[in-house]
Amino acid sequence: MLVTVHRYERGAIVWDMARGGLGLAVTGLPLVVTPMATTMAVIFGGLATLFGVYVARTWLRSAQAIEVGAEGIRRTGPLAIEIPWDDLDSMGLRYFSTRRDKNGGWMELKLTGNGNKLPVESSIDDFEGIVRHAMLVARRNNLELTEATLDNLRALGLLGAAPDQAGGDGPPTFGSSGHIAPKLEPGLRQGGMQQGIGPDRDR
Repeated sequence: MLVTVHRYERGAIVWDMARGGLGLAVTGLPLVVTPMATTMAVIFGGLATLFGVYVARTWLRSAQAIEVGAEGIRRTGPLAIEIPWDDLDSMGLRYFSTRRDKNGGWMELKLTGNGNKLPVESSIDDFEGIVRHAMLVARRNNLELTEATLDNLRALGLLGAAPDQAGGDGPPTFGSSGHIAPKLEPGLRQGGMQQGIGPDRDR
């Protein structure tokens, strides 16, 4: 059985660790070396806690890998979980912008099933391939995808233009090879509230 293994990019991990470590030092050291009023201590303590959590999450990503196979998707390493594809019951793809013009940011794929939640960030290698595989399974399982998720799939180039943009019947379907089929069939359906939109949409 073919299984692909995906890890978070080392450069992104190093940068996030450096950024989180600097924030932790700036907010944590004053708590140790400088007497502070209660209000300031609470503020600096809260910020130091946030940076500490950020550093811990970054370390976890460095120690984990995502494995994608025919039977399911799993996260190995600390806090390992597995979601069989037959048990996949929801898929969401969100975009988080770091700039007003939406030219900077990252995406997060969130899968749920088998009582587990599996988030995958776009800094992992071959993120697009993971999303494509999950999208095909979502179609096979007849899952409803939010308009925001469909927008972000289009932003990645995994779906055609929206119906009002292309004048068609809706997003195209995909065969097992991942190629676009010429005619829409039931599978990907729109529904739910918007969670976030990709950089190619302006709302």
